[in-house]
Amino acid sequence: MSDAFNKLIEERQARAKKSDAMQRWLFIGLGVIAAIVIVFVLLRGDPSRRVLNPNTATIEELVTLPDIGPDLAKKIKAGGPYTKPDDLLNVKGIGPKTLEKMRPRLKFEK
Repeated sequence: MSDAFNKLIEERQARAKKSDAMQRWLFIGLGVIAAIVIVFVLLRGDPSRRVLNPNTATIEELVTLPDIGPDLAKKIKAGGPYTKPDDLLNVKGIGPKTLEKMRPRLKFEK
């Protein structure tokens, strides 16, 4: 009886070691995935701070500009091409105050 009991204890300890090892690898794997996600987000950058060219930007990108909604983004897209920030004043709905908020995020190809 003692041998059977010892064998049962040894099997239980072996299973516990396997379980501990699996948990360790799972934890390491989740850590690696979290690190990859963080690096991806940091490298991609915050879209609300990204500089963009209104001539080539998508409507989704234009919406990230201050005070620009989907309708105004469509007007910007339809009104191009633009060569300088002041050209955006010709878009109905964009005034001097809105343009000043947008100016740091705008770039134009020369």
